[in-house]
Amino acid sequence: MRRMSMQLHAEISQKLQNSLKGENVPVHVTSIRLNKDNYLSWSAALEIGITSRGRLQYITGEKPAPAKNDPQWATWTLEDSQVKVWLISSVSADIQPLILRKSTAYEMLTILARMYGRKKCVLHTYQIKRSIYALRQGESFVATFYAALKTKWEELDYHANDDWKNASDQALYWEKEWMDQTFIFLGGLRDEFESVHSQLLNCDEIPGIEEVYARVEAEEQRRQIMHIDSSHGSSPTAFVSCTAASCSWSSSLHPAGSLCA
Repeated sequence: MRRMSMQLHAEISQKLQNSLKGENVPVHVTSIRLNKDNYLSWSAALEIGITSRGRLQYITGEKPAPAKNDPQWATWTLEDSQVKVWLISSVSADIQPLILRKSTAYEMLTILARMYGRKKCVLHTYQIKRSIYALRQGESFVATFYAALKTKWEELDYHANDDWKNASDQALYWEKEWMDQTFIFLGGLRDEFESVHSQLLNCDEIPGIEEVYARVEAEEQRRQIMHIDSSHGSSPTAFVSCTAASCSWSSSLHPAGSLCA
């Protein structure tokens, strides 16, 4: 009986190896390599990559190892080993020794999460906020600047304390956070957007961050299309008509309508 079981496991293992070779399974599932500072972006990219290969349950702990005499043991071992290869190849060389001898892919990821996740770390939160306040558009496009801010805000959310006693407190908190994000975005823009910045802030009701971004980017695109060099004073004056409900844009170049609805 034992000999038959071993033979069955060997056959299953060989079939799976041939199947994986036929699938041309990659060694890497993400181009991001884990270091001491990028756990959030790394873990998100890793999850997407492993999910695309149908192996997510191996890193969430939802697919534990079966008994060694179980007919599925060979299948599970081979698939879990493939996930371990992905994990090892996605971390920096100095981190690899920390996980090499772990028995399962789930154990590997658990160790990495404990060491580098640093959720709700006060020092890390301070560092993220400091980098957010220091960000400026510089020579980049509005979209690039906004994407950099969004990345930092998402990282900050990951480390934030989200234990709320009631929904109203949470709603008030996020209302303030969204307003702060709008101020930070507008404050980091280049000087050429100063008129847009000022007039948006003079509106009776300031739009949300997504709408503010859309309007500023539309203004940037308008300037590019018209080949206006605002630094030489050739830009026509764009103005914002503010109402209690919304802010609608118009321009001396477009008297017939609004640039942003």
